[in-house]
Amino acid sequence: MVMNKDELKELIEKLEQYRGRATELITVYIPAGQNIYTVADQLEAEKSTAKNIKSTSTRKNVGNALDKITRYLKDYKKTPENGLAVFAGNVSKVEGQDDLKLWDLEPPTPLKVRMYRCDKEFILDPLKEMLAVTEVFGLLVMDRKEATIGLLEGKRIEVLQKMTSGVPSKVRAGGQCLAPNTLIMKDNGEIIEIKDSHNPLLILSENFNQEISEITPLIAKWENNKELFKIFTKYPRLEIKSSKEHTFFVRTDKGIEEKPLSEIKEGDYLVIPEKIEVNNEDQKINFSPQVKQSFNLKPIKIPEKVNQKFAKLLGYYLGDGCYEVDRITFFEQREDVAKYYQRLIREVFGISCDLRFRKNKNYWQLRAYSRVISQLFRNIFPEKDKTLKEKIPSIVLKSSNNSLASFIGGIFDAEGYINKSRIAIGVNNELLVRQIQLSLLRLGVISSINEYDNRKNPYSNNVRYTVAIDDLESIKTFEKNINFCSMEKQDKLAELINKRSNRNKVRQLIVNGREVARIIRNSGLNTRQFSCPDFFNNKKQISKEVFRKRILDKILDNDLRKRLDMFYNSNLILAKIAKIESIGPSTTVDIETKNHNFIANGLIVHNSSQRFHRITEGLTKEFYKRIAAEMKTIFYDMPKLKGIIVGGPIPTKDEFLDGQYLPTRLQEKLIGRMDIGGSDESGLKELVFRSQEILASQEIIKEQKLMEKFFQNLGEKRDTTTLKEPDTRKALEFGAVDILFLSKQLDKALIKELSKLAENIGSTVELISTDTEEGQQFWNLGGIGAILRFGIGF
Repeated sequence: MVMNKDELKELIEKLEQYRGRATELITVYIPAGQNIYTVADQLEAEKSTAKNIKSTSTRKNVGNALDKITRYLKDYKKTPENGLAVFAGNVSKVEGQDDLKLWDLEPPTPLKVRMYRCDKEFILDPLKEMLAVTEVFGLLVMDRKEATIGLLEGKRIEVLQKMTSGVPSKVRAGGQCLAPNTLIMKDNGEIIEIKDSHNPLLILSENFNQEISEITPLIAKWENNKELFKIFTKYPRLEIKSSKEHTFFVRTDKGIEEKPLSEIKEGDYLVIPEKIEVNNEDQKINFSPQVKQSFNLKPIKIPEKVNQKFAKLLGYYLGDGCYEVDRITFFEQREDVAKYYQRLIREVFGISCDLRFRKNKNYWQLRAYSRVISQLFRNIFPEKDKTLKEKIPSIVLKSSNNSLASFIGGIFDAEGYINKSRIAIGVNNELLVRQIQLSLLRLGVISSINEYDNRKNPYSNNVRYTVAIDDLESIKTFEKNINFCSMEKQDKLAELINKRSNRNKVRQLIVNGREVARIIRNSGLNTRQFSCPDFFNNKKQISKEVFRKRILDKILDNDLRKRLDMFYNSNLILAKIAKIESIGPSTTVDIETKNHNFIANGLIVHNSSQRFHRITEGLTKEFYKRIAAEMKTIFYDMPKLKGIIVGGPIPTKDEFLDGQYLPTRLQEKLIGRMDIGGSDESGLKELVFRSQEILASQEIIKEQKLMEKFFQNLGEKRDTTTLKEPDTRKALEFGAVDILFLSKQLDKALIKELSKLAENIGSTVELISTDTEEGQQFWNLGGIGAILRFGIGF
C-alpha cells in the first residue's frame, strides 16, 4: 500500500534514530519499473561478497540483513507502481545482542533512484526529497551557442535537453582554406574535388542536433594561396590538407569545440560521421550506340537503369577489365570468379562470352564480343589511363546504396584480399581509393588509407595506396552488404569475423568519460562496478563496443540506459590526430555553406566565415525558435509546473524572452530571469543557487493566496467555513470538509490525526507556516480551520 507523506515523514524520523556499529545497516531502493527479480538476484550475489568482511559481528549482521531482505522480496511478484524502499539491520543498542528489523514502504511518488548501500546509517535522502516536492520548476540556461533545459524537483536538478545552435564562436573571417583536391560529397552522392565545386551547389554536411547527415547549400567559394599542413589521423587513418586558420570540430573535456588548426595538436580528437546518409534511386542509363554496320550487330540487352548486377560488372571491370573496339576483356586468377562473371555478363546483356585459360600467363581470360558493350563501357569509363586516372562513375555514385555496394564488391573481387586482421584493396590511383573510402562510409563501413612507395617494384613505378577495413563492425557490414563472389574469400571472411576481437580503437565514443561518469553517479550508481577508471578520468577513450559491453549491458535502470544509449547510437565518432606536418605554400580553396560545416575527406570541418556576422543573427533566431518549441513540448502540459526561471548573459536571455518566442501559457509561468554565465549543467546549478529568494517566495505566495481565500470565506460565507478545533472536527465527522487548514505549529500527533480524518473523506490538507503575516494570524486564531463543501448548521 502506498505510504502517504505524513506516514513517510514519521518513518524517516524513526529510521534517523538508528546507528550501526559498523557499515551494517542496509538500504535498498528499487525504482519504479525495475525488475524486482533482478534486484533479488543481485542481493543474493552480495551475500557472497559479505562473507569476505573481516569483522565477525559485521559479517554476521550484514549477512542476516541480506537474508531477511531476500526472503521478504520473494513475496513480491513485481515491483510496486511507485517502486519499493527496504531498510534492514541489527538496531540493538546493546553490543552483542541481536535486534534484526526490516522496514519497507511504497513511497507516495515514483522512486527514480536505484541503490544498494551498507552504511552506519540508513540512506534517507531520496525519501526526504519526496517530502519537499509538491511542485516543480522549469529551468533554462542559454547563450547564443548552446542551451540546457532542466527541471528542479525538490532539491534535485534533472537535465532534460541539451541543444546547440550551430552558431560558430570565435571564428576568424576568411582564410579558412583546404587543398584543391579535398573530396566533398554532393547531395546526389557524387564525390568531387573541392576545386570543382561552385555556387549554387548542394553538398553534404552534419546536423549536430539530430546527428544525421544533412544537405546544405554551398553559397560562396574563393581561391587563395596559403601554407598548407597535412593532418593524419588514426583509428581510422584519414588525411586532409588545410591552412592553419581552418576550423575543425574537436572533442575536448568540455564537449565538441570549434578550433583552428593552429590550436590543434597531435593526440586531439577530430569528429567524423560514422555513416554518411544518402538515399538515392538507381539512375537511368542514357546510352545510344553509334555504329556503322547495324545489320551485323548481335542483339544486346542494355539495362534501362543501373542495377546491382550491372554495377557489379562495372566495379569488376574497373579493377580487372579493358575494352577494345569490338570487345571487353577481363583477366582473372580464380576459375570460380571468372565463371561467376561469365554468367553475370549473360544475365545482364543476354550474350554468351568466351572463357579460356591462358597457360603461358597463368590466368583466365574472359571476353565479351560486342561493339555496343565496348562503346557502353567506353562512355562510362572515358579515361584512357584507367589505372591511374579513372574514378567511380557518377552514374554509380548517384544510384542506390545497394548498387553502390555491388560496384564496390566488383572492385574487391578484382583487387581485394583478406589477411589475418583485415580486408583490403590496393591500387595506384589515389583519387579512386579516396572515393572508395568515402563510398564505404556511405555504406557504414569505416576504412583507413595507407600509402607506400612502390616505385622500387620492377613492375611498377607508382605510389601504392591501400584501403583497409579492420574493425569488426565494418567487416561484418562488408560481409552482409558487399562481400566477395569467390567462395574461398567468403570462407576467409567468415573465419576472420569469428576470430576477430571486438576490441579496437575504431568507432571511438563521441562523449568524454567524465561526462558519462557524472551521469552514472547522479543516477545513484558507483562507477567502480564498470571497470573503466581510465575512461571515467578522461585518460583513455573507448570504442562503442567496449562501451556497450562494459557499461551499457550492466545498466538495469531504463531511464539511465535510454540516456546512455544516445551516446552509443550517435552518428558522431572520433579520429585521433597522429601527425601534423607542413607541406609548404599552395593554391587553396575556401567555401561557405549555409549549415557552417561540410564533410571533407571523411572529416566534419567548419566552413568559411567571411559572411559570419551577416548570417549569425538568422541562425540565432532559428535557435531561439527551437528552444521555445522544445520547452513547449516539455512544459506545456506539465501539471505540477509551478514556474519557469531563465538564466544567461544579459543580451541573449533578454532577446529570447522579450522576443515573444515562448507561447503565452509558458510566458505566464515565467517567475524570474537571472544573469549567469554558464549554459550547461553547471549553469543550471548556478541558476538554482541564485534563485533561492524567488523559489522561496513562491511558497509564501501560495500560502498567502490560501489564507486570503480562507479569511474571505470566513467573512463572507460563515456557514461554510469553520475555525477552531471543535467545529472543524464536527465538519470532518459529517464529511463536509473540502479543504482542511492546519498550522505547522500544531502538535504533530494532532496534525496526523486530523489529516487522516480529512484524507478518509477525500479532503485536501494544507499545512500553513508562520512565515507570512496571514499564517501567523491563522496560528493566533487557533491554527485549525476548514472550507466546507456544504453547511452543516453550527
